[in-house]
Amino acid sequence: MRLRHPRATRRAARLCAAIAVIVVGAALATVGGASARTDVRSADVQHLTWALGAPIRGLEYTHSADSGTATVVSLGCETLVKYDRIGRLRPALATSFTTPNTLTRIYTIRKNVKFWDGTTLTPEDVVFSLQRAASSKAGSQIAAFYTAVKSIKVQGNRVVIRLKQPDPYFRYAVAVTYILQKKYWQANLKDIGTPQKLTMCTGPHRFTKFQGDGTTELVAFDGYWGGRPAVRSITLKVIVNEATRLLAMRQGEIDGSFRLSQDVIDQWKRLPNTSIQLAPELRTAYLSLDTAVEPWNDVHVRRAVAYSFDKAGLVRAVLRGYGDVAPTMPPPEQWGDVMPQPQVRAFYRTLPKYSYNLTKAKAELAQSGFPDGFKATLPYPDSEQTLGKAALSLSENLKKLGIDLTVKEVPTDAWFATLYNHPSPMGPQIISWGVDYPDPADALHFIYDSKAAVKNNFNTANYKNAQMDRLLAAQQNSVTNAVRANAIRRALRLASVDVPYIPIWYQDIAMGLSTKLRYRGWGTWYLYQPWALDISAR
Repeated sequence: MRLRHPRATRRAARLCAAIAVIVVGAALATVGGASARTDVRSADVQHLTWALGAPIRGLEYTHSADSGTATVVSLGCETLVKYDRIGRLRPALATSFTTPNTLTRIYTIRKNVKFWDGTTLTPEDVVFSLQRAASSKAGSQIAAFYTAVKSIKVQGNRVVIRLKQPDPYFRYAVAVTYILQKKYWQANLKDIGTPQKLTMCTGPHRFTKFQGDGTTELVAFDGYWGGRPAVRSITLKVIVNEATRLLAMRQGEIDGSFRLSQDVIDQWKRLPNTSIQLAPELRTAYLSLDTAVEPWNDVHVRRAVAYSFDKAGLVRAVLRGYGDVAPTMPPPEQWGDVMPQPQVRAFYRTLPKYSYNLTKAKAELAQSGFPDGFKATLPYPDSEQTLGKAALSLSENLKKLGIDLTVKEVPTDAWFATLYNHPSPMGPQIISWGVDYPDPADALHFIYDSKAAVKNNFNTANYKNAQMDRLLAAQQNSVTNAVRANAIRRALRLASVDVPYIPIWYQDIAMGLSTKLRYRGWGTWYLYQPWALDISAR
């Protein structure tokens, strides 16, 4: 549920949050404690300067859950488990993890891992971090990941998590939960993650400076359990303006940047001494309509709006072809091992289609309680200009139906605050959601479940349907792929009929990198990895 800053994205975690691949490379060879990262100074990068496209809200992820923040926090902080290049879970701070039954998860904590202050990681640090992440009372923005948890306890050198009911995708929650030092966290509960207090973690790079809307700096932590980091220091610069970022790359002021907007990818391709890498981002742009209030509580209004989106045209014009039309929320690649890709794509072709058709849009509006149209306002975050362009395109099309939609750019932080505070009415929202799990139930669980229509959660459409809730419960209470796939298919078909959300597109993700550097494997999952470990000098 990774919301980009603007996973989704709760997902941001919540609305952040969609999902692609990352190579963890030699880090996987450290499972037994020995590092495959040898002390090869010839590949050292003395200093890496990286551009970020949006401000970072904090270094304490449970209060700053979005994909942009995860990209920064992951440089210095670690999780118990991490994804490999095809979305499978692999050891990180846990050397092993087992599931003795459907209600129990056991993680064996890696020994002799040091925090930046030289103290040793303990199971108690892990439990405290997980409990903070699970606490909605503490304001955790990823607490929704932990709703099935009954207890989190230390058992020797292991952490045992017991669930109240089966949860087939809880296994992924610990892959997006960062482990901090308990002592430091307790001493700085109000200020941890701020420029004044920073944070205390175990990762390969230590934060020395943090300015969320400016410059953040890190230095290599040579006490890192995975070996000596090749990148010796890092400067992260927030450069929101695309043209400014492009110029900085052209002039050699930065070494690279993630998440290049689709409308500038071609310009980056023309830069000298720059390489571009592309991958499916597993991110869905969509429109959220507050089904609890007029006029959005009228399904014919929602369908009229769905038919007014020129999705194919937006993919060509706004994404410059770097994406695909989205028939439903989860991208097909997100199904992981739940159902084979050929079956997924065949199923998607059977879903109700809302291709651009103003004749059908007018017919739907005529059946609604608002046949003569209405007025509404649609905000979008200033760091997501592609969403703004999609909103403006929709506004122009809706004029032909008599609907006056005012599109309003707002500061990203204010936009996030609205989503997390969940005011009533919520109004329409346009959102970019990146998946957190290689599981199609990710978006369903956080966006369509009635229980998620609350503060700090992501059912921003306030969509409540008893049949949907039953289908979500059926897939959640099973660990059998066939049972889960059947329930998920039925839930997605229901979502297509009710249209509380209108999926717009799946977009590709692009990275620009100096040709002086090598990045060993790159894709969507990089943001939950200490990604600088995969960068070296050519």
